[in-house]
Amino acid sequence: MNFKNSYYKKMVLSALIFISAGAAFLFYASYAMPVKSAYGYGNSRGQYLFNYYNCLDCHIVKGLGGTLGPSLSNYGNKNKSFGWTVKQIENPQAHYKTGSEVKINGKTYYAIMPSYDYIPYGDIEKLASYLESLKK
Repeated sequence: MNFKNSYYKKMVLSALIFISAGAAFLFYASYAMPVKSAYGYGNSRGQYLFNYYNCLDCHIVKGLGGTLGPSLSNYGNKNKSFGWTVKQIENPQAHYKTGSEVKINGKTYYAIMPSYDYIPYGDIEKLASYLESLKK
């Protein structure tokens, strides 16, 4: 191609603008449109954040996820206060010393959950609300 030719310059510039506009649309639309996940469309914000922050890497919810941490499918029936749940997400070492053994429903886990204090507090509250909604 001869880029000295103004026709080619315009074509390349037009293609770059088109691609940039498409990428911007997809980025912003991802916040406005329902998120398709393992749970389907119409997720609550807390459920979306649960997926966004990769909680399923370690925890099972509704049969999906990892087994490194305890299942959270029935978390809403555990009688944990909202404040306790918020603190557990924000700073789990406040409840369990890192590396300690924790028995939950007869199964032993090692307390290795990292601190998520970098997550905005509003998101932590939404995550805690979502966890409280999980009942069998």
